[in-house]
Amino acid sequence: MPGARSRQGCDECRKRRRKCDEEKPRCGQCSAFNRTCEYSLRVVWQHSRKNSGIRSRHLPSGGRRLIRQGACAKADENAPTLAQGAKWLPQCLPNGIQLSPRYQQLLTHFTQDILASLSCHPSIHHDLGQGLIPSALESPQLMSACLALSAAGYLSRGVMQIDGVEVVKVLGHLQSSGLGLLRSALATTDDAHSGMGETLLATCLIWCLADVFTYRRFDGTLSSSWRIHLQGIRALLDRDGAYHRQFTTGTGTSRQIAMKHLYQLYLSLQTLPYVVSGSEASVSETPPLIDQAEPNGSPAIDGFLGYSDELLDIMHKIDQLSRAPSAFEADVLLGKVQAMIARDSIAAPPINLTTSSSSLIHSHPRIERSPLSSEHARQEFTLCHQIFQQATLTQLRRRLYHLPSQSPEIQNPVCSMQRMLNSLHTSDGGESMWVAMAMPVFTLGCEAFTPAQQAFVLDKVDRLEACIRSFHVRTIRQALVDIWAIRKDMGDENQGLVCAGRLLERLDYDIILF
Repeated sequence: MPGARSRQGCDECRKRRRKCDEEKPRCGQCSAFNRTCEYSLRVVWQHSRKNSGIRSRHLPSGGRRLIRQGACAKADENAPTLAQGAKWLPQCLPNGIQLSPRYQQLLTHFTQDILASLSCHPSIHHDLGQGLIPSALESPQLMSACLALSAAGYLSRGVMQIDGVEVVKVLGHLQSSGLGLLRSALATTDDAHSGMGETLLATCLIWCLADVFTYRRFDGTLSSSWRIHLQGIRALLDRDGAYHRQFTTGTGTSRQIAMKHLYQLYLSLQTLPYVVSGSEASVSETPPLIDQAEPNGSPAIDGFLGYSDELLDIMHKIDQLSRAPSAFEADVLLGKVQAMIARDSIAAPPINLTTSSSSLIHSHPRIERSPLSSEHARQEFTLCHQIFQQATLTQLRRRLYHLPSQSPEIQNPVCSMQRMLNSLHTSDGGESMWVAMAMPVFTLGCEAFTPAQQAFVLDKVDRLEACIRSFHVRTIRQALVDIWAIRKDMGDENQGLVCAGRLLERLDYDIILF
């Protein structure tokens, strides 16, 4: 019997109605006749017998009706199924065509698992799905990015096939075609206030995460193109400074609420420390973009990040001062961090959890400050914030004062982080602060110079990987093992006389502590 028909051939073969072998970057037909070979993204929709008569005009809200669905095509036996608790699964496209099983499974994995690994609270997971999925259904460039991130997530979980096709090939096709769509859209969009502008920002960020998830990729090669996507986001934001004000309000449509969360994610990606090749001064060609809003009441813990915007500002200034040292400014910054820690130890800051109270089928959500599910959840957010404060203090003393790991100024916050990490759990309501713990855990690992400290850190890396399940977490683990080997080679095992910054300078990595 002939194999199943593929609709993933190149543009030229499809136009000429020729069978394409789908080789990348150039198929056999195009190579033989010296033609231009391009693969445009085609999210392959298969007509459903049941819905084949549906037309887009019969669908509410332009066909963006979302349902809870419990059935899907059979996938790889190791892959999660759609049957249990699927959320935000689209019934069909705006044109009424059914989503194919392969992309249906990828999209469900994206909404159920990938978005959950980006957020500390279920309500934010809900908001991201409610805001992103309808936009993706109408935007092939955003859809391709979401599906690619989902495929990357499957690979990191050891799932090699989906709907009978190798995940590597699915991801390769999404990358080659989807990135071309993104480049075309970026070249033709000049209205930063349009819905397309928001969609492009989300697309760049999702592609950035896909590259982070596949660092030291499935084929063993090194990829750090997440930097390029961050630069693309910055270029879009530079078109109009009103974006910062818009995304920090947390009000508006479901898409704008989701964009508010994604904007916080962007700021954290721009600000969190990197593990880099060579000197830390070579982290990036341009400093991170942190647009400071006007003060808005007392400091609060951001419900998406798990820590306050104040700390983003501190980490940004630490990076600036590490490039242009100033002893006076370092002392001022140290005093500010210590005062912040003392203040928040007396009275924990409030948690800013802006979310939509509507269900997914409502077209006009109401925006409100959502109460946390329990006192335990509030304690978890406070712990997360305090852990980041101690990690930031450790970063400051290492990068600006170059203190050795065994110094009391380093070990005091290290001990505080260890105590708080032991108290950090996942609440019954589904909140998990562990998805945010890459930077604190890595910071702790850099300063670990005894076998007991190193075993503690590896245990916490296991907790982090259980929440995120990404290749870059495994790379973080390997980077720590390499740091400890470098310390041992320097004769500093069990002593901690060397500043961890000297160890980091000898690493050959390019990963972000996300």
